[in-house]
Amino acid sequence: MQYHDITFLTSAAGMQQWPESELPEVIFAGRSNAGKSSLINALTNRSNAAYVGKTPGKTKLLNFFEVDHKIIFCDAPGYGYAKGGTSAAVSFADLLDPYFENRSSLRGMILVLDIRRIPNDDDLTMVEYARESHLPVIAACVKSDKISRSEQQRSLKRISEALHISSHSTVPCSSLKKEGIEELWSSIQQMIQNHKETV
Repeated sequence: MQYHDITFLTSAAGMQQWPESELPEVIFAGRSNAGKSSLINALTNRSNAAYVGKTPGKTKLLNFFEVDHKIIFCDAPGYGYAKGGTSAAVSFADLLDPYFENRSSLRGMILVLDIRRIPNDDDLTMVEYARESHLPVIAACVKSDKISRSEQQRSLKRISEALHISSHSTVPCSSLKKEGIEELWSSIQQMIQNHKETV
């Protein structure tokens, strides 16, 4: 499935700025240097749909994109690179807590991880956000082109065990080589379909 039409909707610091839409929505979360923007660009077959910054942690708002008039991507601020200390952590929670509690169109989370790294406490916190809202999580394990197939399988097993998610919910992918992009799209579509079937 090829997606090409992506439109930036808005950047939101609070509920009053969220875009009004009945389309299903997924949130992309991950460390500041995880490669969320690059993955969104790869998923939409664009080079600059989502901003790719040289300095991790520059995005401090929720950024909303409409894709093919069928789905909304919400790009969350990266975590784990806060230079503002406690105040930065508080603002991050202030941004996300209302979103997960009140965004009725939200269907699931894409947690972007470096396949070569074990998830840390911040990653686990993001998974808990999803679990508390009864949302499915897909771990998009990027930079898969950096390691061999056998290493990928070992890494995916470690990641699924660390996050306490099914191995079927881990998708190895490479934004650079466009590997795993179709598989990730299939997982996103399944996530949305499963929600429809339970409503």
